[in-house]
Amino acid sequence: MLTSPLHLVIRFSDTMFEVGDVVSIHNEVVEKHGAVWFGKLGGTLSLARIEMLNKQIEQKTPTFLYLVKGNRRKSTPYKARILAISRDFPKKEKVLIPSYYAEKKLLKYMNAWVKAGRIEQVEMADLKNLKTINSIFPIEETLVRSSSGYFLVHESKSIF
Repeated sequence: MLTSPLHLVIRFSDTMFEVGDVVSIHNEVVEKHGAVWFGKLGGTLSLARIEMLNKQIEQKTPTFLYLVKGNRRKSTPYKARILAISRDFPKKEKVLIPSYYAEKKLLKYMNAWVKAGRIEQVEMADLKNLKTINSIFPIEETLVRSSSGYFLVHESKSIF
């Protein structure tokens, strides 16, 4: 049984759809409206995992989205507070979705949505205590070993 909070790590790319600086674009929405919806391409999270994360958030447990840009060997990580997660397109909060999702016709490819606060760049060292829930490896190593687009992680205190 995990006792530490769960967090979500999602890989993303600035270059895949030629949208520009993804983090800056999302942060512009946060500055205007206080939050932003980040769309997750590809494989989605199970409803049970979404429910676990949303329950944590409802209980006021700090729950974070770690966005990782770049290839497996050289990654740039970012961190934002998660406010909600959904598999459904957030119709009632369209204003919180950056316009490029519609302009590039990407909405239909988003299989999960993460509502987040301001996205800040962090160091890979800030992720060193994060481990995927089904691996003994730290997330830094898992990012190199796996091509998965997302990981559910928890903080694991180092014994060294």
